[in-house]
Amino acid sequence: MVTGETFLVDEDRQRIMDIYAPLSVDMETASIAHVYYVNRIPFIAVRCITDTAECSGIEYFEENSQKASRISRDITVALLEEMKTLLCPCAERRNDE
Repeated sequence: MVTGETFLVDEDRQRIMDIYAPLSVDMETASIAHVYYVNRIPFIAVRCITDTAECSGIEYFEENSQKASRISRDITVALLEEMKTLLCPCAERRNDE
């Protein structure tokens, strides 16, 4: 993932692809993660891609937002369940009984 503070235009996109070959581009997560890092607060982000270089723009974003929201929700719930199991092994035993 690469991150930046502006929307990419075509000439920037190709330069970034040539240099970094990222799987995704993000504008917000790195800055939020940095604030948490500086303050020594644990941080994890769950992101879901709503548009691509080939299919970009507001129409793709709006079309894919609901699906992306469901995917992010499912990942978050699964992650929280896993964390609960790791942090409190007795919770898993209670669910199995």
